[in-house]
Amino acid sequence: MRGAVRTALAAALAVPALAGATGCVMPDQVSSIQKDVAGIRSDLQQVRRDQAETTKRLEALETHPKVEGDQATKADMADVTTSISQLSQDVSIVDERLNDMGRRIERLSQQVQQAREMNQPGSGSLSQAPPAGGTQSGGTEPSSVSSSPGAGARPDPEALYNTAYADFSKGNYALAVSGFEEYFEKFPGTALADNALYWIGECHFSQGDFPEAVRAFDRLLEAYPDSDKAAAGNLKKGLAYLEQNEVGQAIVQLRYVVAEYPGSDEAKIARDKLTSLGASS
Repeated sequence: MRGAVRTALAAALAVPALAGATGCVMPDQVSSIQKDVAGIRSDLQQVRRDQAETTKRLEALETHPKVEGDQATKADMADVTTSISQLSQDVSIVDERLNDMGRRIERLSQQVQQAREMNQPGSGSLSQAPPAGGTQSGGTEPSSVSSSPGAGARPDPEALYNTAYADFSKGNYALAVSGFEEYFEKFPGTALADNALYWIGECHFSQGDFPEAVRAFDRLLEAYPDSDKAAAGNLKKGLAYLEQNEVGQAIVQLRYVVAEYPGSDEAKIARDKLTSLGASS
């Protein structure tokens, strides 16, 4: 996630200069991205603070004398488990916001490039657009035009995905699952199809339906084993097993995360969780 953070923030900060270089200023879009950069920075700082606090609590538990039936220790362990689960979800949400920002920056960059090309000598002016309902030169339809409503029309994939993610962010999990399922069904070959399956799992996890969450993460890992969401999916499977008191299976799963994705944020969370369970990584 750290590499994605640096890349997205650097690109976002470069957007105003990119827009200004063409003379085609898009203040609303630039302002929106800059505002989101500030929001993501704030969220990242909070995640890092939460991660540091959770680590301190785990270290304190490790040095706490183990007393059989110590209710206070059991309560602390349960609290740390909840914190780790929430931290994992927070990391995934920030990561998705970074991905979304990257897509927005790419679209803005394409718009700026188009403006540059249209302002080149001999390319025609901005006012010489095709008439409504017409086509571009050569008789081909503009690729950027989305399908119009009507029989056989398919929803815009980006709009469908963003709507589902917005529902997830608002806690409308049933709607989010429906939207992500529709996205995966209609656009299984796109770059965000694996993300859609991952967020279906997160929806079920957030609703407390842990068996269904495991099944959703399994769908992701079976269909897209090399997905950039594979580490997070494997981690959340382990946490879902724990929520069902399937401790043995959870330990196996968490050890797999540590072995398969060493150096990742997910591996660190898995190691911390294994330590809290008194299991080696």
